[in-house]
Amino acid sequence: MAEQPPVAGDCHDVHSLLSSPDRAYLVNNHGDQVQIDSLKGKKVALYFSASWCGPCQRFTPNLVDVYNELSPKGNFEIVFVSADEDDESFRGYFSKMPWLAVPFSDSETRERLDDLFKVRGIPYLVILDETGKALTDEGVEMIGEYGVKGYPFTPERIKEIKEEEAAARRNQSLRSILVSSSRDFVISADGKKVPVTELEGKTVGLYFSSFKQCSDFTPRLIDVYEKLKAKGENFEVVMIPLDEDEEIFQKGFERIPWFALPLKDESNKKLIRYFELSTLPTLVVLGVDGKTLHSNVADAIEEHGALAYPFTPERFSELEEIEKAKREAQTLESILVSGDCDFVLGKDGAKIPVSDLVGKNILLYFSAHWCPPCRAFMPKLIEVYQNIKARDDAFEVIFISSDRDQTSFNDYFSGMPWLALPFGDKRKESLGRLFKVRGIPMLVAIGPTGKTVTTEARDLIMLHGADAYPFTEEHLKKIEAQYVEMAKGWPEKVKRDLHEEHELVLTRTQVYECDGCDEVGHVWSYSCEECNYDLHPKCALKDDKQTKDDAEEEKPKDGWICDGGVCFKA
Repeated sequence: MAEQPPVAGDCHDVHSLLSSPDRAYLVNNHGDQVQIDSLKGKKVALYFSASWCGPCQRFTPNLVDVYNELSPKGNFEIVFVSADEDDESFRGYFSKMPWLAVPFSDSETRERLDDLFKVRGIPYLVILDETGKALTDEGVEMIGEYGVKGYPFTPERIKEIKEEEAAARRNQSLRSILVSSSRDFVISADGKKVPVTELEGKTVGLYFSSFKQCSDFTPRLIDVYEKLKAKGENFEVVMIPLDEDEEIFQKGFERIPWFALPLKDESNKKLIRYFELSTLPTLVVLGVDGKTLHSNVADAIEEHGALAYPFTPERFSELEEIEKAKREAQTLESILVSGDCDFVLGKDGAKIPVSDLVGKNILLYFSAHWCPPCRAFMPKLIEVYQNIKARDDAFEVIFISSDRDQTSFNDYFSGMPWLALPFGDKRKESLGRLFKVRGIPMLVAIGPTGKTVTTEARDLIMLHGADAYPFTEEHLKKIEAQYVEMAKGWPEKVKRDLHEEHELVLTRTQVYECDGCDEVGHVWSYSCEECNYDLHPKCALKDDKQTKDDAEEEKPKDGWICDGGVCFKA
């Protein structure tokens, strides 16, 4: 949050600000007129918002909660400045707001306020103090982060909150984390209130979760939780629910064996900020003294399960040694054979023994038909596969599906020239954990010995195509040396009429579209970072006369218009 917002310090006469020559009142959601002079001596927040705006719809309920808590004080008011497109939309949206509004009919005042406060996006909340001085134009961020605790929304108050939080970190305990001014308990699935004191002295996991977004990880955590409980470990989990829907939360919570904070509890947002939450799922671990042991052990639980307990640095060092030994001993069969599952599928449905693939270079292709980036990458991978196969038969790709049903798997696999794990195969889960698959498409290269060569084969194919094969560090160094040799003798900077504003700098890059010839380029470009402008070296190193001649040749004849790859008569 900016220390000095653009409008901070500006002073306004609230009456002049909100009135017009023929109007000295605002309206409430019943249509009653409220005199602007009634705002004298109050802090006033101008809320720029609209019914068609999704972020506004999500923020407004939070603002209503804050308003309802502050309104009884009698010294705070909000004025809605609508960006709706018609009166019906305005009235429908305003009916949910307990504050005042500039009449929708006064579009001139609404537009004047937009211009005065430089509204470039909504929701947007400008807060004025009792004298009309602008305290901040970052009210949305302030309310989102601090809620009613941020009142009176002055820089001094925000500084005070930050100092309080810094002190809380220094003196952190389980109570300082989980107890609020209105609650000293957590809840269980059967609705019981369990005092936080009963959790003191235990290792506690704070599970930041949404039942919708964390449906894959939650069963894994339940398995670990129940195993640790069965062993008598002094461990507990408290869910910090981030669901929006009460029904979804209650339905999901019925199946959960641990505790939770109440949905939409005031502490939930505080803890998101306190632990700087950036991803879901997140499982923060607090030690028996209430201090933070680890900021997120979700990956460790995915990979190691209950073996990750008690989540101490010493335990993670031990696990790293175990994993190092596994990597050194890894073979193709150790990662692709599990009990009776010792085969992959061929194109004709035949079962190909994993033993037949030993000694080959293998790509494990994590993908799904429902995934647009996967479908976009497929043609490139097929082209590379066929090129590599033509020169080395000791190469294969194995599709590992994240499709939602057998039909989708069949349809997608039918367009692939390689092998696959069967749909729903249990090995997918273990491979996903082993290679930390967090998104698709993902391409893992396995060498002839069965050891992992790289988990970034997709990026290498996008950059080098089939030339990236066999994806080893030694091979990539050779490619790099060729690229360095390629650029020898090229000037570091050039100036061209095609881009007169700035010099173009020789730059290593991945994939780009040349602004001179519109062809795709990679590895090297002459680039202007400020203008996001790139030229192929072949275009940048032509003399300007040749470039101009080329451009002249490409101009359509009179009476024709060229669009993409087709020219039409005008």
